[in-house]
Amino acid sequence: MVIGDLAARNEILALRAAGISLRRMFEVLACMGFVLALLTFFVADIMLPYSHQRFKTLYSELLRDLPTIEIESYAVNQIGDIVLVTGEVHDATIGSLVLFDTSSTAENQLITANEGQVTLVDLDAFLYRLDVKNPVILNSKGGSVESFTLADAESMTYYLDFSNQVSRFTDVTPSQLSTRDLRSLITVRQEDFDRSQERRAIALLNLQGKIGDLRRQIPLDASLLSDLIQVEQELLALEKQKDQNFYLQYYRAELHKKIALSASCFILVFITFPLSFLRLKHGRLFGFGLSLLVACAYWFLLFFAQTKILSVTINPGFLIWGPNMVMALLAFILLFQKRRL
Repeated sequence: MVIGDLAARNEILALRAAGISLRRMFEVLACMGFVLALLTFFVADIMLPYSHQRFKTLYSELLRDLPTIEIESYAVNQIGDIVLVTGEVHDATIGSLVLFDTSSTAENQLITANEGQVTLVDLDAFLYRLDVKNPVILNSKGGSVESFTLADAESMTYYLDFSNQVSRFTDVTPSQLSTRDLRSLITVRQEDFDRSQERRAIALLNLQGKIGDLRRQIPLDASLLSDLIQVEQELLALEKQKDQNFYLQYYRAELHKKIALSASCFILVFITFPLSFLRLKHGRLFGFGLSLLVACAYWFLLFFAQTKILSVTINPGFLIWGPNMVMALLAFILLFQKRRL
């Protein structure tokens, strides 16, 4: 946008007439792009994993100090196979609760109580205990209205598993890991992949040996022909299997993506710089539109590359770095033409 505005006002022409080369002007933008790339990588590789870890720690402390943080007042709360309808929720106390337990297919349970207290049992497993006073329990079997039991008591203890609810906030995705953690996971998955490759190679050798034995025995016993065909089909199916590990490809792609996205901040400067010299009216507006166009093109290429990482057996880094290479090639061509002018 800045270069486009300068070009529209003929300031670029004035700078060149004053003896300032395009190289001098571009060095400033290139340095800023390089600094931005480093800052982007710092945020993605250090700040993001650190902030997510801090979030998990803070959230765990909140769950310990306020057990009902995942339970809303006057609402229907889904907790695994349990539906909890609550009145007012204050600190660890739940008022006017109704609990539906559908964990068992043979028997459904309905519990009502005027008050309940939630207590933390195991923070690592996100397991809580619900103590209710004067509960009324209704059990129905097989969904039949004629087969039920009704009971009441002075108190009752019920256990609530919040692991499904909390996991959506605390689970770590590969994009939230640092490059060091990703490399460790890649090493583990690579070892698993190598072991599976060894097992596959042994299975192929065994099938090939079995086929050789059957072929030698067929002239003596023609009934073995069906066995030979079956073994050959097993061998063909095993040979067609892709030598691929889902998590190995996924972690490799995320590792390269973290670096490639940061590097794109520097590479995209090279393609936008020569394009910004087009002398058009409203240069700033043109530069803004050009920025959106280049960004959309880059993200389309990157998204397309991500969809193909599981369709190939090669290192997905070649696909992830593909958009950067395309942009770098276009930038080289444009810069070369601009230099000739």
